[in-house]
Amino acid sequence: MAFQEFNDTGYWGKPTATIDWCEKNYEVNYYVAEMWNTISNLMMIIPPLWGIWDMKKQKFAQRFFFCYSFILVVGFGSLAFHMTLLYEMQLFDELPMVWGTCYCVYCLSIVKHDMKSKIIPNKLLLLTLIIISIGFAIIYLAWPQPLLQHFCYGILVAISLAQEIKLILEFKCAVCKRMFIVAIALYLFGFFLWNIDNILCKNITILREHIPMFLQPFTQMHAWWHIFAGYGVYIQVLFCIHSTYDYHKKYKHSSVLLPEHMYFSIRWQKTTKTGDCCSSAVNDLGQSTFHLSSALL
Repeated sequence: MAFQEFNDTGYWGKPTATIDWCEKNYEVNYYVAEMWNTISNLMMIIPPLWGIWDMKKQKFAQRFFFCYSFILVVGFGSLAFHMTLLYEMQLFDELPMVWGTCYCVYCLSIVKHDMKSKIIPNKLLLLTLIIISIGFAIIYLAWPQPLLQHFCYGILVAISLAQEIKLILEFKCAVCKRMFIVAIALYLFGFFLWNIDNILCKNITILREHIPMFLQPFTQMHAWWHIFAGYGVYIQVLFCIHSTYDYHKKYKHSSVLLPEHMYFSIRWQKTTKTGDCCSSAVNDLGQSTFHLSSALL
């Protein structure tokens, strides 16, 4: 991860973070080191705030509050990091990424657990993930190498994706499958742009110097990573909610839990079709997916 050749000093002083991204520092505003990388984090702040309000309104299990809360913490941490490029704010971003993914792994492992039970399920895995979270934080503070954080986070993301695939194969739920496809497509596209930002930074910088100023924000690949990855992770929480409630069949078989509003909400809807509610709603969800794809294009 190479530093930029340009490191102009603004309000927050000289960057102390171990990483500097491809956006020119303090180019737009004296008080914000990386303007576009900063404001793009709204995608990890506004949706989880909506998600928290929505899950409270629909009285979903409390575990999902913490799922949204971790996304929110990462959003604020990343915003603070890119605004200041200070090492302390970098930790505010990177540590919760690992902790939140650990919690996601745990939630996916207890989909079948009775939500009304007061017994803490899968205690061994929970203890293991807590130890991993604490151990990672201690090691990373002592040895602040970005590749360590990237590796640990990547392994945990891969585990969570494997859990989701396992649930899809076991439940044979078409809604879960479609939500997973949309979420993973958004996330992987964001990850692709993240790599473009790292590998082709010099080329992108040269390009920005030869295009109109109003087009330059669209070349901020790391900002697009925030948007697409944040969207994908948000949908993964909806996946976890849907798979949990679909398994327990808490509601009548005449109702099905479906994503709405471009996958920003999930609602119980009536269906007149017989058979598995999850499978019977494929056509409606397919139409929603088509609208989302059209909007992205």
